Amino acid sequence: MDRDHCTPLPVANAPNALTERIKELNCLYGISNLFENQDVSLSWIMHRAVELIPTAWQYPENACARIRLDGQEYISKNFQVTQWHQNTKIILNGKQVGDVHVFYRQAPPEGDNDPFLEEESRLLRAIGERLSKVLWLKQSEEALKESEERYRVLTEQVDEGVALVQNSRFYYVNPAFCKMFNVLSVENIRDAKVHSPPAGNAVEIMKLYSGCTDSNIKKNLEIIHHFTRSEKSFWVQACHIPITFKGQPALLSTFKNITKIKEQQMAAQRMADFLNNENRVLRSSLKERYRLGDILGRSPAMQEVYELILKAAASDANVAIHGESGSGKELVAHAIHNHSERKNKRFVAVNCSAIQETLFEREFFGHCKGAFSSAHSNSPGYLDMADGGTLFLDEISQLTINMQAKLLRAIEGGEYRPIGGTKTVSADFRIISASNEALSEKVSRGQMRNDFFYRIQVIQIKLPPLRNRKQDIPLLAEHFLRKMKPPSASIRIPGHIMDILTEYNWPGNVRELSNVLQRYVTLGHLEFLAPGPESGIRKIPAQLNLRETVQELEKSMILKALQQTGGNRTRAATLLGISRRALFRKMSTFQVPTSPDTG
Repeated sequence: MDRDHCTPLPVANAPNALTERIKELNCLYGISNLFENQDVSLSWIMHRAVELIPTAWQYPENACARIRLDGQEYISKNFQVTQWHQNTKIILNGKQVGDVHVFYRQAPPEGDNDPFLEEESRLLRAIGERLSKVLWLKQSEEALKESEERYRVLTEQVDEGVALVQNSRFYYVNPAFCKMFNVLSVENIRDAKVHSPPAGNAVEIMKLYSGCTDSNIKKNLEIIHHFTRSEKSFWVQACHIPITFKGQPALLSTFKNITKIKEQQMAAQRMADFLNNENRVLRSSLKERYRLGDILGRSPAMQEVYELILKAAASDANVAIHGESGSGKELVAHAIHNHSERKNKRFVAVNCSAIQETLFEREFFGHCKGAFSSAHSNSPGYLDMADGGTLFLDEISQLTINMQAKLLRAIEGGEYRPIGGTKTVSADFRIISASNEALSEKVSRGQMRNDFFYRIQVIQIKLPPLRNRKQDIPLLAEHFLRKMKPPSASIRIPGHIMDILTEYNWPGNVRELSNVLQRYVTLGHLEFLAPGPESGIRKIPAQLNLRETVQELEKSMILKALQQTGGNRTRAATLLGISRRALFRKMSTFQVPTSPDTG
């Protein structure tokens, strides 16, 4: 407004400093006091605050004010914008969110260059700060209410019980809490004492908070409580969390009904106990067990083997089986696989003695299409085929040092690259190896790498030769005869034949026993094809005939004597304790081939 066209204000008396100070304080107090009203909006506070501001100025009857805040404008009565004004900013969190203006509607008295006092400028800045604080408090209050409302909506929808305790009283509980502990409604327990609730299952509620208050819980506490209702068990998992609520310590608790989970755990534990007991019974009767998979034997030596097989099957460690040729190493490998968690995957058997070193990577790691001239398609290797299952390496001692190094890398890293491939692939396989010679001796002779030896021989199973478990021979013989086609099913082994089978040394072990029985069923008499010092065919008739048996024995002794003397019949007769003529006669009778006499 143009100052020349305004009527000047009358000159006022000198302001009383005390009166002006009281006016300032009343203004600030009035603005702060507006916030104390419950459940009022920010707009309501601003409308009343803007009316309080002019009353604190030197000429209140001609003063007016305006508050602009977050795009909203609040003005006092008779508000008018003039050139006589002063203003200040409203700052919140370092950012201007509004401002406050004070105007005089008429010109100040003559001679006053600045109609506003210095004290009024300070007051205006104080009002701006006070409004900023009111705004912050109101926003915090609204945010808290919004948060409480969201939390209330959330807690009313969940199945878990929720309770907020402050000063040892229930400040809040949700409907799920009331349902869980038979409280009629939220109002029945709100503001009730925690340790003497008036309704519902009071004893259970008191037990939930036994030793727990909002003042003595310093960290999260989780407890499982067991209750009995109508002779039925009921479990509740309580989780107590110390928090600060409205500036005071409080205890936020959640309660979950875990009865079904607990019953399942108890049922699982009962089943585990039953299985453990059953396992103990089975193991205690293992000494009477004569079969494990396709392995037969009730001898103490085989019972120890059964124990090792079961222990090996329960783990995923690599196993090395050592035993003479024909002792059943591959059967043991199959038994371990079939009793392990890998039983539903493949059992891949590899004869290491048949692997050429130049083809090792192709056989074990596979190849990609185009890797070489005849590679018309991708081809998996043994490791691919054994993925998830068992890789059985028979005669592993036949692998060369170079082959061992290549395989060791795949075993340790679980990764390898097919021939012609650009990416590494991985496979999860377990190695069971077999050898008829001690691998430790191969290591000492430098024919096996130390690291390869320790990698494949985590668990060692040593199979006893058949000659060290002869009490299993009748059981094995009966088993083999049952497996042969008729008419073997009707064949029974006479006692004297079984004695011979038992007394024999069995250099070929169980495999030799099976072959001898097959010939027995086919030819009607026993034949032992013994290698080495026992070379030659030993025929034992199936029927008990003393004369024929003696003749067979004499013929066998003559052959053995001739073999030891290099065909010298004179020395052979001396070894046999008979005359040279008697030897010739028996050789003619038994049709023993003759050779030029060397002595």
